[in-house]
Amino acid sequence: MKNPSLFLYKNYNKLLRVLLTLLGFGTVCSLGCCMYGSPEVEYGTPHATFRVNGNVKSEASSEVLPNIRVVMGNDTAYTDGAGNYQVSNEEFPHNQAFMLEFEDVNGETGGEYQALDTIVEFIDPEFTGGNDVWDHGTTEKEFNIKLKDKE
Repeated sequence: MKNPSLFLYKNYNKLLRVLLTLLGFGTVCSLGCCMYGSPEVEYGTPHATFRVNGNVKSEASSEVLPNIRVVMGNDTAYTDGAGNYQVSNEEFPHNQAFMLEFEDVNGETGGEYQALDTIVEFIDPEFTGGNDVWDHGTTEKEFNIKLKDKE
């Protein structure tokens, strides 16, 4: 006669193997992609630099806003005294969309402005420089923003 506990353990082990396999694949798939589903750029992968620059002003007075934090992916910059900023990311060289975050970090010293999250898209980007093998070069987009006063 067969041992019932041995039968139970074998089936339990099979079920556990299936679950761990599925969890393992799920983790690998989620770690290899960024917020918008594009694969992370790795060594040996074709890549290009996507650069966004522009100016940040007050919506009410049109004055330039220094020290506004601008975040795009892994790059963070602060606007200079003239309100200008530049951020960039390296990604696979095709259509891309990046989240841009603007936040007033001055607080009350320079006035208070509402944070803004927006998306900048690169559709059919044209790249300059690079070797067209691995490094496809750089593409740029100007993106000027006006921030609203905090209420």
